[in-house]
Amino acid sequence: MQVFAHNYDLHLKHPFGVSGFTRKTTPVVLVRIEYQGLVGYGEASLPPYLGESQESVHGFIKKIDLSAFQSPEELPEILAYIDGIAPYNHAAKASVDIALHDLLGKIKGKPLYKLWQLSPKETPYTSFTIGIDKPEMLRQKTREAVEYKILKVKLGSSHDQQIIQSIRQVTD
Repeated sequence: MQVFAHNYDLHLKHPFGVSGFTRKTTPVVLVRIEYQGLVGYGEASLPPYLGESQESVHGFIKKIDLSAFQSPEELPEILAYIDGIAPYNHAAKASVDIALHDLLGKIKGKPLYKLWQLSPKETPYTSFTIGIDKPEMLRQKTREAVEYKILKVKLGSSHDQQIIQSIRQVTD
């Protein structure tokens, strides 16, 4: 098994505001694990407030040596090894975990929900996060998120009440 990592910047459709700053991109590292002609993919998303960076993910990835493992099917042992390499590095570890699970699904020829005996109809809803913004942009973002049943709203500004009122103008 070989592990590779590639940087890219995720360009956001709209600026994303939290109480301390607003950003237009999120740095990401795409992790790829290759095994016998198959490839599993994982991703480390690195918003600046979580304290990890593309450089820290690459530093962690360089420490990984999977030569002691015969197959991605040794998943519990591999993940224990990954977790023990260094403390923290949660995004880097998650990206490897995701890539290994993706690879395992490809080896088995099944989507993960079938491997885990789950029903797609019983999958919990995913939330959509709306960052701090001006009222009209908040309404626009809310309309664009109509397919989501759960909205997560960033607050922490001097106009939090106005944020909620703007969102409530287009959804309940």
